[in-house]
Amino acid sequence: MDAAVRATRYFSPIDHDKTIENAKEVLGNYWHHKRLAQRTKIALRSPVMDGMPKSPSYGNKAEEKLVSHADELYYLNACENAINIIEDEDYRTILWETYIISPSKRLTNDAIVAKLKMERSAFYIARNRALYAFAELCPLVSLVKKQSGHFVD
Repeated sequence: MDAAVRATRYFSPIDHDKTIENAKEVLGNYWHHKRLAQRTKIALRSPVMDGMPKSPSYGNKAEEKLVSHADELYYLNACENAINIIEDEDYRTILWETYIISPSKRLTNDAIVAKLKMERSAFYIARNRALYAFAELCPLVSLVKKQSGHFVD
């Protein structure tokens, strides 16, 4: 890490390590939300009305399914859009290959290192920087503020 990055990070009010962990969690849940969005899409159907009187039901199941489906689509779009607007192409590649591509088709870290033609240590630094850039752009990731080190007597 060069001196300018260290100084900027040192004086930043954001806790980079915890923010990166939050970004990993959001991206780690991407495929869970993708499966939920697919399941919800299959479960959507028209209401059945048979004309028979029924006891009042609480809640609207069809509406709940639509809202759930919209929430899942929002999650997926927020993740994908945040990655797509990251300026550094290597960062986009790292995040896309690590989290967004189907788990069965993902490249290993070594394959990503070879694809990007970088050293392994440079890859891990770039991955953390990519995660932090994602955290700054994605509305689903909470940026964690550093705890102030001031004591009150």
